[in-house]
Amino acid sequence: MNEAEFAYRVRQALNEGAERLEYRVVLRLERARRAALARQKATVEAPLWVPALRFSGERGGMAALDQPTPAWLWLRRLGLLAPALALAFGFVGIYRWHQEQQIAEHANLDLAVLLDDTPIDTYADKGFGVMIGNEQGI
Repeated sequence: MNEAEFAYRVRQALNEGAERLEYRVVLRLERARRAALARQKATVEAPLWVPALRFSGERGGMAALDQPTPAWLWLRRLGLLAPALALAFGFVGIYRWHQEQQIAEHANLDLAVLLDDTPIDTYADKGFGVMIGNEQGI
């Protein structure tokens, strides 16, 4: 049995049951059906807009986010400011870490030169002379 046949049998059973109902019950069901259809048409005709997020508030337990309450304005400002501050702190932290790494590399190189542990090939490298010149301010 496929879906269409099943739906046909269910409809037939409901129709047979509806024919055995009293007149008053049929009248009440008809009125309820008309009221339901009227509500359905009214809701379909109106544009549907539901905010994505809602906070519990004083009115009916729910307040829309687009209402200009002081708490909402504060959260909106914080929502814009917090990522900007995090990004700024991240950039400053990365810059300082990079500077410390460069200082540590130069200190290791200076120590190797002072202890005379530097290989001869290092002195022949053009980049080494440029780096020594930059460190001395030449």
